[in-house]
Amino acid sequence: MRSILIFNILLLITFNVFSQTYWKIKNEHEDEILLTIDLNKEKQTFEAYTRKEALKDIAGSFTYTLAKAAGKLKHPEIVFIEGKTQSIKDSLHLTGTFTYFDKQYPFSAAISGNSFKGRFIDRDKHRPLTGVKMPNSKPIKDYQYIINTAFSLTERNILNKSWLKSSEWIDFRKKIDELKPKIADDYELAASFVWLGKKLPFTSYEISKTRPSGQISFRKNAAAYKELKPNTALVDVNSLPSTKIEIDSIAVIIAKKGYSNLIIDLRGRRSITPKAANEWLNYLSNKPFVAGVFLTRKWFDTNVLLPKPQEYLKVFNCFTDGSLKDGELCKESGRVLNCVPRTKTFKGKVFVLTDSKTSKTSEVLADVLQKEKIAILVGQKTSGASILIENLKINDEYDLVLPVADFYNSEGKNLNKDGIEPDKLVSGEDALTYILKSL
Repeated sequence: MRSILIFNILLLITFNVFSQTYWKIKNEHEDEILLTIDLNKEKQTFEAYTRKEALKDIAGSFTYTLAKAAGKLKHPEIVFIEGKTQSIKDSLHLTGTFTYFDKQYPFSAAISGNSFKGRFIDRDKHRPLTGVKMPNSKPIKDYQYIINTAFSLTERNILNKSWLKSSEWIDFRKKIDELKPKIADDYELAASFVWLGKKLPFTSYEISKTRPSGQISFRKNAAAYKELKPNTALVDVNSLPSTKIEIDSIAVIIAKKGYSNLIIDLRGRRSITPKAANEWLNYLSNKPFVAGVFLTRKWFDTNVLLPKPQEYLKVFNCFTDGSLKDGELCKESGRVLNCVPRTKTFKGKVFVLTDSKTSKTSEVLADVLQKEKIAILVGQKTSGASILIENLKINDEYDLVLPVADFYNSEGKNLNKDGIEPDKLVSGEDALTYILKSL
């Protein structure tokens, strides 16, 4: 009887000392994680983590063990947080270290009732985290449905259907199918596709949260460029406005400032839509021309030969006609880049900065500007990956990022794998310095 009493007392103490709760935590980009928080009330410490050993499941035991032995990974979970707790009034405050793969960040949060508010600091930037309490550790979404839908979209719309017959794709799909019943949150979903997709015969294949497509304001247009000299402006393609109205507004600013030199930075993993590229061709060129065509799987499924360049405008609609919705190019055979100069075009010199990461539509834009002698390319050879990537809608919350079209120029030639040689080969950051010295 006495031993039973002691056991019950110890069990009661254990329950009082340790507690475990589950939380759905959202970051600033709307990505969600399922976080388990373990509290040690006696030591006033905590551990918080996403699904146990998820990272180990994705990478495989052997690869994970090697990475851990090399000091590249500390925990087998995708997110692991640990630190101290402090009770202040009706809130529990957590402070510690937020570990994401091999990176660590200072972390703090406050829990009050069913509400979680926190942040981690990345390069002096505060990354907010908000959350609500969950009843259990079940996956926060139906990830099996999301993945199955993504695979179905892939089979119907991927640019080259022969990729789906490769051993790399078959192996990738097998591993994802094994993992999908376990996947518990958005971080794990993304990590599975990125890690296991490294060997695929195509790039830019992932599932991501749908981002709201807000209009670029006039205020942002003004911030889309940086004045380097009184007569020279640097334009970052990531900030480029994409509609005719938006481009007109920044054109007014450029004209008012009297810039005679425009430098467009296409280095790195910068992104621009074909429609935006077309609108900028209309602003930078004083002559009309057909730049080329993006062809989709639909074209290759129904045609043996490539379209003739002189027939591009007869066969395909233009990106600027306003009829194409986001993520729906794959439903068409293709679209043509057709330059029609606007009434007021840029009259000065145009320079384009490129490097080995300049790809997709940015690479297409660089090629057209060089070929039509609209701009001088300075920097490094481009990547040779002019395939168009689109976000296809899975449901109201998730998109599939998929290669859906390939570019053929006005001569019917494909840019892929070759890359573009700049007019002036200059390495690294020296490219911008070279241009400024030559002006």
